[in-house]
Amino acid sequence: MAKNKNFEMHSFYCIKCGHKVLDLPRKPGHQYKKFHRKKLYCTSCREEVNCIECRNQYEINEFKENYENGVYINESQESVDHVRSEWKW
Repeated sequence: MAKNKNFEMHSFYCIKCGHKVLDLPRKPGHQYKKFHRKKLYCTSCREEVNCIECRNQYEINEFKENYENGVYINESQESVDHVRSEWKW
């Protein structure tokens, strides 16, 4: 069976710790806006947090620069607080 080469690999980075969480194949027609957020489990933070989708190396570099400059600090705390509040029964 031949592999379908009609996919692009996108990377998701944790806004709390800055590490890469996941690579995900996407069809070119299935694109989200720049820096799409997705709740994923970060193995470095050991919790579910918003992750930012980077579609190419330029976006990865921009994410890393934003992360180093503290752009995501408030959003990361709000994301973690929201997930933790859902666990309370």
